[in-house]
Amino acid sequence: MSKPTTLQIVGGKGGSPFSFTGEKNGASLEKIGVWVGESQVKAVKVWLSDGRSETFGKPDGPYQEYSLKSGECFTSLSLWENGEGTRLGAIKFKTNEGGEFFAKMTNMGLKKEHPIDIGSGFCLGVAGAAGADIDGMGFMFLNAVQSAVLTDVNYPTLHQLIPQVSVEEIKSGSYTNETSTNQEQTIETSKKVTKTSSWSISYSFTKTFSQLWDQALQRQVEEPSMAWSVRPNATMSNKSNFRMIVIEMADKS
Repeated sequence: MSKPTTLQIVGGKGGSPFSFTGEKNGASLEKIGVWVGESQVKAVKVWLSDGRSETFGKPDGPYQEYSLKSGECFTSLSLWENGEGTRLGAIKFKTNEGGEFFAKMTNMGLKKEHPIDIGSGFCLGVAGAAGADIDGMGFMFLNAVQSAVLTDVNYPTLHQLIPQVSVEEIKSGSYTNETSTNQEQTIETSKKVTKTSSWSISYSFTKTFSQLWDQALQRQVEEPSMAWSVRPNATMSNKSNFRMIVIEMADKS
């Protein structure tokens, strides 16, 4: 099965590793604050939707922050090293709500831009390494949903439906046997009857990606140490229950 998340770290190799994401409980990035220095990103503070927050590096210098709305996702993300390959130098992203964020070191010019694969655009948090500065960092994203499969479809109330039947005479005839021997008469006809029914389903990411139980559609996805879900919205001509959906994640690697 394809890996459900994507993460690309940009910067140097030093510092103490950190990982602050909702990979295990489904929490998402809610807010990010960044302090920058002359030649590096000094510190980053991250808030997740489950109420947790952490600061990495040592806050100092100019500061700016960005808060994501419910359902807001990244549409692009670029990271830069500091030009010496030792620190993170800049962070720039845009969102589907028209939001833009750009935090960069103050005295050194930006060199090589690293466009990041954002998968579905749904950000789960950050990971990297830091000491007094942010040595290297990346954003963890949920990969794009490749397909959603309905399985074990059950119609528990189908037997309760009263068929709307109308009587129609297709063909009639009469035959009288006036002899004492058995005779056979055949009447043939045909009529094509087509009956159709339809339903539709759509899905969207939920902010917490917790387990969802819906009266119309029950859906749960389980992965070791992970918790994702997609909330389907279904419309059907008859009352039905759909017991499970299997989600496949697109692997762009």
